[in-house]
Amino acid sequence: MRTLIVAIALTAAATGAHADVGAFVGVTYAFDGKSGPGITLQATSSRREDHAIVAAGVSFHPFAANQKFGIPVGVGYQFTNAAVLAGYDLLLQSITLSGGYTNTQDDGRAAAALPPVAR
Repeated sequence: MRTLIVAIALTAAATGAHADVGAFVGVTYAFDGKSGPGITLQATSSRREDHAIVAAGVSFHPFAANQKFGIPVGVGYQFTNAAVLAGYDLLLQSITLSGGYTNTQDDGRAAAALPPVAR
């Protein structure tokens, strides 16, 4: 039950963000002792560089014996076109750590500069 409450809280925090939703693709590791490394695709709460984010998505663990798919939710930090996430996988019921590429947007490039006013 506690896991469900945490997942709902993280999802609510992600939907309340005022920035663009970003995408994250990378490698993940599940610390359950059975799944090991995998590939993950997640939606992030923001595209802003150098910013804390929350994320949720899907993961695939090709070397796992039984459960190969997961649903990770987590928090992390987004750098320039890269992010690191720590979270919990709801299907695998384990702590996860992920790193990879994300499509960030620099705040300086987001707004166009106004031309100077001629006098």
